[in-house]
Amino acid sequence: IVIGGGPAGMFAAITAAKQGSKVLLIEKNDRLGKKLLITGKGRCNVTNNCSVQEILQNIPRNSRFLFSAIHACPSEYVINFFNDNGCLLKTERGNRVFPVTDRSASVLDCLKQQLHRYGVKVLNQTVVDILTQDSQVCGVITPTEKHLADWVILATGGKSYPATGSTGQGYSMAEKLGHTVIPPVGSLVPLETEGTDCQDMQGLSLKNVSV
Repeated sequence: IVIGGGPAGMFAAITAAKQGSKVLLIEKNDRLGKKLLITGKGRCNVTNNCSVQEILQNIPRNSRFLFSAIHACPSEYVINFFNDNGCLLKTERGNRVFPVTDRSASVLDCLKQQLHRYGVKVLNQTVVDILTQDSQVCGVITPTEKHLADWVILATGGKSYPATGSTGQGYSMAEKLGHTVIPPVGSLVPLETEGTDCQDMQGLSLKNVSV
């Protein structure tokens, strides 16, 4: 089970399904990738076309935590994934990578096609709790039923834009399982954005904020 239907959750679900797992992707919004569609002013900055070392050097704090993950899935892999599956990408100033269509919908469509290709089941419901038994995660609970699983991936994102579903719900789930959560602070954008419709966000350029 993957909790969260953003790009991280979809990518995780696709990867698990490609390796032979039966996968259920649970997203609380009525559609997948709601925040993805407004990223990069509606163009979607997919990744940066640079080496693993360059990426790690530009992570402000505790880059060692991401060392294994970025080596396992470097930007080259991400670029090849989309190019090989019909969403052609281009590199612009600052090594920023965008779809050649300049439409974030192209990225979302590619991910959804791969979910379908590998038989990932999508459920639009809210996960209210993660089940454990004998100190092992064994499934999740939604408002209507219980779903059992050998593995649960928590990919709910942060709390940068509650209107898109990024409410920080995953933090409380992780804490309940015994993880330590460091209070989040704003980085490139404010911690929360209020009073702005998703459609309006496509025309906004959010500046850095000091915290």
